[in-house]
Amino acid sequence: MNPASVLIVEDDTKLRNALKEIMTREGYAVDATESGDIAVSMIKDTVYDLVITDLKLPGIDGMDVLRSVQKLARDTSVIIITAYATVDTAVEAMKEGAEDYIAKPFNLDEIRLIVRKVLDKKALVDDNRFLRNQLKKKYSFGNLVGNSEAMVEVYKTIEKIKDSRATVLILGETGTGKELVARAIHFNSIRSEKPFLPVNCAALAETLLESELFGYVKGAFTGATRDKQGVFEVAHGGTVFLDEIGDISPRLQQILLRVLENGEIQPVGSTQRKKVDVRVVAATNRNLGEMMKAGAFRADLYYRLNVITLDLPSLREKKEDIATLAGHFLKKYAEENQRPIHGISREALNLFDCYEWPGNVRELENVIERATLLETSKEITAESLPESIRTARERPFNNPDEDLQTLEEVGRTYIQTVLEKTGGNKARASEILGINRTSLWRMIHRLKIAQ
Repeated sequence: MNPASVLIVEDDTKLRNALKEIMTREGYAVDATESGDIAVSMIKDTVYDLVITDLKLPGIDGMDVLRSVQKLARDTSVIIITAYATVDTAVEAMKEGAEDYIAKPFNLDEIRLIVRKVLDKKALVDDNRFLRNQLKKKYSFGNLVGNSEAMVEVYKTIEKIKDSRATVLILGETGTGKELVARAIHFNSIRSEKPFLPVNCAALAETLLESELFGYVKGAFTGATRDKQGVFEVAHGGTVFLDEIGDISPRLQQILLRVLENGEIQPVGSTQRKKVDVRVVAATNRNLGEMMKAGAFRADLYYRLNVITLDLPSLREKKEDIATLAGHFLKKYAEENQRPIHGISREALNLFDCYEWPGNVRELENVIERATLLETSKEITAESLPESIRTARERPFNNPDEDLQTLEEVGRTYIQTVLEKTGGNKARASEILGINRTSLWRMIHRLKIAQ
């Protein structure tokens, strides 16, 4: 790891040399100059972690150096050196962006402590920025793999709504990548610098989930020995992802509705409300429309959540994406496990096409990870696949009676009948069929139903 780089700007020769010696002994890479003008030229040519500058300098002063740093090198921290008589000016400099100030006369321990504190803070900020950039790369649109029509529609919708405040409801079977899509929405939005906090609503009992979401105050219940912020408060300015939203209790549904309506939370045991700025993305593999009709899910909350709907197709509905996804996962796990596997055999890909993938994309990823560990050749072959996939074969339907139809033919006929009865009204047809319009649209295209 490279040492932190420090630039000292001080016109007093003895003090400048003393500071340079102190910083060098601390293990920093140190440059020094007596002139503010020279310092600005050095900042243009060299990236410094820290600039320590006297406030009073010949030519341009320390405030000018600070402003130049902010203009030329926003990631560089600045410490101001000042006499007691100008402490107020130093405080003003901190308001303009300086990290701290050192008042003359100072002792060695004091300056070591201040410099270490500022550089530790900068290292933490840099690490956070690096991790956040890595997350942005990981959850960029480019990592939402798939070129099927259904996935292209998902990408287009995300691009349109990513920066809005609208709530998003993500539908899809288990394993279709609902959280991955939620993270893509957040990390590509204007909220990306703020927290993304996921909560599995099905994993916690009602009381625990309420405390997790909205926090609690000291004494709210046995064991509440201090105030604790909830997810909504911690995520202020960012995104809360409520997975398995269909599993929350009627009471919590009512509380969540109020939060969505007025942007206020009330910690457990408190009489005070707190304003929060949070975007909510929810997801479920359940049919909220049917639950609403059955009285198991509040209609007003359903419509509040269902401002934007993303319906993720199952893997069997987008089989044209299987090869692309498999290749993506192969590259990932071959690199991760340092395995010299560079492809997937034609036989293995044919088996993938025959298999129904009940676990969806998550199952495919697990299968590829397993195969990269077990495979002994340069490509994934059928021998390294689970038995359930190796025995998957397309079997022709042996129909002794010409009047019998395949399940797909029955589905096509029924959908055509419903569309005819509704005069082609897809909203009404999807309601009768018990599916949403996006699913109906996909079935129409997949079954090649005339419109």
